[in-house]
Amino acid sequence: MHGVLREEVAQATVEYAIVTVALLSIVLAIAGLWRAGTDGRLAALVERAASHGVASMSVIDAAAGAKDIALY
Repeated sequence: MHGVLREEVAQATVEYAIVTVALLSIVLAIAGLWRAGTDGRLAALVERAASHGVASMSVIDAAAGAKDIALY
């Protein structure tokens, strides 16, 4: 009986450690995103990754940009 109780305690300890590491990694990831957002790095990444970032120099460029947005 004592051996079964010891195994349950050991399993609970391992589960607690796994959940703690998972939650800590989530908190650190959110903190990193927050810092990137306040520094402006996140906005720069979004701007570079945007497929519709069309700098329209002419009417043709603006039409191509509108078509791209509409088809998205």
